[in-house]
Amino acid sequence: MSGGICVSNMNGRTRKKQYDFLCKRDGEYCKMCGKLPWEGQLVIDHIDNDNSNNSLNNLQILCRGCNYVKNPRKGPLDMCVSSNTKDSLVINRSKEPKFREYVYMELDAKGVLVYDDIINSGAEIIEVSPETTKRYIRKMCSKQGKLEIFMDWDGASLVYSKRVKSIRYKQKEISFE
Repeated sequence: MSGGICVSNMNGRTRKKQYDFLCKRDGEYCKMCGKLPWEGQLVIDHIDNDNSNNSLNNLQILCRGCNYVKNPRKGPLDMCVSSNTKDSLVINRSKEPKFREYVYMELDAKGVLVYDDIINSGAEIIEVSPETTKRYIRKMCSKQGKLEIFMDWDGASLVYSKRVKSIRYKQKEISFE
């Protein structure tokens, strides 16, 4: 599949294929609030709000709540949407950049970060939950992100060292020509 493919009518099978492709391309989380699949239902959204434009470049994944905020309907909403969804989005849009800045600053200074430490210290510093910082890290380590998670030694003496989940900038592939 390429970004130029258009589908005139998105049936269930096509929707599933599109969803799977978008998850592989962008990661399986809401592009507005970062919600993960087990935190709420994720749906395919048409970025330009034209439901007949099914180009893959026009599709993204949003949770139902953010999809509703982006595309309000006139009638009553047939799902549970938090009354503070807009407030959460505003807070998220201000907190995530601060967390990213903190992570990049720490990485520039240290080179490698222990996953649990950056999750918890980041949550403390920008005043969000550790679950929120985990979502931010997942996005930063997605296919499109700059970071990667890997197993590293904890830095203690070699006799008592153990492997811990760590984060670093993605390693560039070396090509031998």
